[in-house]
Amino acid sequence: MQAIERFIRINREEALSSLQDSSRSLIRGLAHEIKNPLGGIRGAAQLLNQELSDCEMSPETLEFCQIIVTEVDRLRNLVDRLLGPNQLPQMRTMNIHEVLDHVVNLMDAETRGSISLVRDYDPSIPDAHGDPEQIIQAILNISRNAMRALQGSQQLTPIIYFKTRVQQSFTLGGLHQRLVCRIDITDNGPGIDPAIKDRIFLPMVSGTGEGAGLGLMIAQTAINRHGGMIECSSVPGETKFSIYLPLKV
Repeated sequence: MQAIERFIRINREEALSSLQDSSRSLIRGLAHEIKNPLGGIRGAAQLLNQELSDCEMSPETLEFCQIIVTEVDRLRNLVDRLLGPNQLPQMRTMNIHEVLDHVVNLMDAETRGSISLVRDYDPSIPDAHGDPEQIIQAILNISRNAMRALQGSQQLTPIIYFKTRVQQSFTLGGLHQRLVCRIDITDNGPGIDPAIKDRIFLPMVSGTGEGAGLGLMIAQTAINRHGGMIECSSVPGETKFSIYLPLKV
């Protein structure tokens, strides 16, 4: 049974990775085609603004040019976010529990005690090798999704659990790892809509109707760059995201 479950999980991981690679390739092509005309529009709007200023046009007319520049910048930022992190990980030794504590402290400040944040750490986990900033961003994106799901629910006792464990003999990206750190982020919210459950790591897919639906895609990209992966399971009352990171020991 364990061998079959492992085979199914590896196939699922490969299918998800292939889908994400295809999605990223498509986005990179679209981004190039979109950013070029946006640059031209921004430059033309700035020149028009200068011409109108020299002609002493009304402030309202000049404001229209500024709106064009502002909206073009907003679209370019959106395209950059679609492309994901543009910096390679700055790898160094890191304590995964210090990373998690940083996220929990940020979440505690944002929720102001309205959501219980429970830590369940395995103290035997050795230091990992990675970029703390990118790992923090990935965990924070997942945690904020859980926070928004709980804030929009009728759950009287909202809780987010942060749990770490060690797993032995695990396969990541087709490579066998002797030791893996698993980070579980679990909330007791309403769960993920089954209609989008299989697409949550793709861009522009959001279950809350807020934001651009890029948080999970960015998180998955960052974890993939560390040789890891993210899995999700969700039913009403429990949504769990599991982050797997290889440990070099």
